[in-house]
Amino acid sequence: MRIDAHTHLGECDRTYYGQAKNWDMSGYFTAADLIALLDEVEVDAALCFPLGTRASDAGLRLVIEGVQKYPDRLRGFYWGNPHDPAAPGELEKCVREYGLSGLKLHPTSDSWMAGHPMADPLMHKAEELGVPVTIHSHQPGSQPALIGELATRFPKVTVIMAHMGMHHYRDAMYVASKEPNVVLETAVQPWAHRMARDVVDRIGLDRLVWGSDAPLHHPTVEKAKIEVSALTDAERDAVMGGNIARILNWT
Repeated sequence: MRIDAHTHLGECDRTYYGQAKNWDMSGYFTAADLIALLDEVEVDAALCFPLGTRASDAGLRLVIEGVQKYPDRLRGFYWGNPHDPAAPGELEKCVREYGLSGLKLHPTSDSWMAGHPMADPLMHKAEELGVPVTIHSHQPGSQPALIGELATRFPKVTVIMAHMGMHHYRDAMYVASKEPNVVLETAVQPWAHRMARDVVDRIGLDRLVWGSDAPLHHPTVEKAKIEVSALTDAERDAVMGGNIARILNWT
């Protein structure tokens, strides 16, 4: 089973993001659009995040509607902003009432530092709910070392480092080597084809998951990076589906 661990639903302006074959990204990228894309690239399922940060945003509504309409193929995360005191309660509501599966954090977009205690209420809620947290990991405020501080304070929470730090990939690997609750994710990581083998050997097979960042990036390109890596077939199966299925208790 192939599972894309990093996709988005919401408003998508093709004048900004561009356009690939058969994509109409003017307006909104919906769950139906994502399912069509998954079918096109032969991926079975996906984890999706809102393109937006508040419960009132169309992106979150599309995620909730998507996981309810396609329960066998989609899982969704709530995007939490630590500046919003209502966010922990909204996370709980999204998990308990709407069936979402975790928390997405984006320090750069929401103007906070990943290691700052202001995120602790959301992290405490994630720990209470027993759900994982995906966090953006390569722009100012979201560098791997700062994520390491957050992961250290919450050792019981699985922290998925989206994009594997990009050009800070060595820092990302170092943090993961020190913090057993940190999982590295490959979306748009330029050197994923080279680093996958190294991550598996140095950090562990269960600590790497594949994602595409669709529709902002095309899954075919991101798949190819793992498919041409030096992983064995069994290792590729784990990275491209088995690991995230285990993290999300997806059966």
